[in-house]
Amino acid sequence: MESVNARVREPKQERSRLSFDKALDAVIALLVERRSDSFTLADVAQRAGVSTGSIYGRVSSKDDLIRTAHAREMERIGDEQRAAFAEPAPAGETFGEAVERVIGTAAELLRRNAPVLGPFMLLANTDAQIAELGGAAHAELREAFVAALAERADEISHPEPRRALEWSFTVVYSVLARWLALGSTQQASGEGEWSGILADLARMVLAFLTQPAAPRKSRRR
Repeated sequence: MESVNARVREPKQERSRLSFDKALDAVIALLVERRSDSFTLADVAQRAGVSTGSIYGRVSSKDDLIRTAHAREMERIGDEQRAAFAEPAPAGETFGEAVERVIGTAAELLRRNAPVLGPFMLLANTDAQIAELGGAAHAELREAFVAALAERADEISHPEPRRALEWSFTVVYSVLARWLALGSTQQASGEGEWSGILADLARMVLAFLTQPAAPRKSRRR
């Protein structure tokens, strides 16, 4: 698939770069306000205080402009995510506290960036390039979540620790995404108290990871 950067013409002057950055900022602001791409390049230009000609000097279409804005935001969120998970665990932290901390770290990242992630996830349903890049970002978050708890593997009694951690992330992400209306309408969001949801998720994940799975019954022939 052709990269986003290949579709963006590099500026010849610093002023052109700054104008394009303003256009990308305007795209994000409009997406957050409208939760869709129901705006024109003229709307972007007006919001950014630049000419439509300056935008067309860098990209060929509104779709390419949106994809460029998406790539920039994924890079920003990725940097933020890596910094958050790089924080050292507190001394003397119990495994239960570690579960709470890791879930809380992922939850705060999603909650803080939900206004931007929501509309992009809706666009991913019809834009393969946004879907691919968003999928890679999701996979990176999953791996960070799993790696953070895998450091305490000796305290995980589930017979398949890696699968159990990945499943825990899937459940946690699904619950949080629904609450934050990521990839869905806002009608399904905000059900239940945020802190209570995090506490319930932590208890559920801890129980799942520390309780051995029941042995599978052999099938009778």
